[in-house]
Amino acid sequence: MAAIAENDDVFVDESQYQKGVKHLCENVISRVPSKYILPVQERPSRTVGIETATSNVNRQLTSLPLVDFAELRSLSDRPRALRLLAKACEQYGFFQLVNHGIPSNVISSMTDASSRFFEQPYEERAKYMSSDMTSPVRYGTSFNQSKDKVFCWRDFLKLTYHPMSQVLPHWPSSPADM
Repeated sequence: MAAIAENDDVFVDESQYQKGVKHLCENVISRVPSKYILPVQERPSRTVGIETATSNVNRQLTSLPLVDFAELRSLSDRPRALRLLAKACEQYGFFQLVNHGIPSNVISSMTDASSRFFEQPYEERAKYMSSDMTSPVRYGTSFNQSKDKVFCWRDFLKLTYHPMSQVLPHWPSSPADM
């Protein structure tokens, strides 16, 4: 018998977590299960200091650290940019990259194809579920669902792209332009 988690009026069979956040929202829950809620003492503070090349300011957590790719390529700005990149990774775990030179139409096409992947029925997305962190294609919700005490409130699709000739056959065939 599967374990049942409780969050006020929400009862979720543990096996449902394995299917991801989208599945939970569409089929199982009306409120966020406690499995996805950090204990109060582990939650980040409301503001943190964010240093950029031009300023040192406090921003709300909803603001992403900005990493300027042009500064990373610059000989004079590179050491500082690397420190800021390291700080963003350590404090947030992610950042927004600007001045990267990728055309907006390429980004829009990628975002559109990704959205269509996540809009597919669960059975199609589930073909790419794996607990193997080294898998060239991996669909999931938390990093390690067998060990994580609190799950991440997101579903993800990881696509390895190098060497392209070896990993491309593993990529999703739907949507066709993935």
